[in-house]
Amino acid sequence: MKKNIIKKLFAIFLIINTSLFIVSLVISFALVFKPFYYYHINSLNITNQSGYTELEIKEAYDDVIDYLVLDKPFKTGKLKYSDVGYDHFKDCKLLFNLNFFILGFSSVIIILKKIYFNNIKVFKHNISFLSSILNIFVFILIFVSSIIVGFSETFEIFHHIFFLGKDNWLLDRNTDEIIKILPQDFFMNSAILVVSLIIVISILIVIREIIIGKKKK
Repeated sequence: MKKNIIKKLFAIFLIINTSLFIVSLVISFALVFKPFYYYHINSLNITNQSGYTELEIKEAYDDVIDYLVLDKPFKTGKLKYSDVGYDHFKDCKLLFNLNFFILGFSSVIIILKKIYFNNIKVFKHNISFLSSILNIFVFILIFVSSIIVGFSETFEIFHHIFFLGKDNWLLDRNTDEIIKILPQDFFMNSAILVVSLIIVISILIVIREIIIGKKKK
């Protein structure tokens, strides 16, 4: 009885781990895929809205991403930034470092599971199937909730949760010019990209597992 409970708890851990692997992988992709932002320079008319050239915008954006991902010194191209703005991006870096840690940790667990626990059969379906169902449910719920509440409100709630007790994310356009090239519509489209990819990948995994299950019968 006790052994069965331990096996179920371990299986739940593996389900959550696989779910987090998919989420952290998609977030990492969205962060490092710079062409997604480059596309928005023209589609959101950022050059005219900000008053900067396309080259200046790309340079500033690249500097910020290189700081967040590659741990390069913090810069925003030719754009001004304040100590408050720098502190906010340090907070962002901590979150992305946590995401990369989760990606690395969950990857190791998945590899170990493949080697040592590949045939775990505590539940009716396997770990990949159940973790994908979890992702589909959670992120459809998040997507629908954000539509009902509105993206601006969701964006604010997100910052209050992940930057608890801080208001340095409310950057001043005059002292932190980087905010001029990061319109809210870009963040909304980034969120849509992340949620959509997570749901699509999870659906594909579910379909794959169903097909494999039918072939085994």
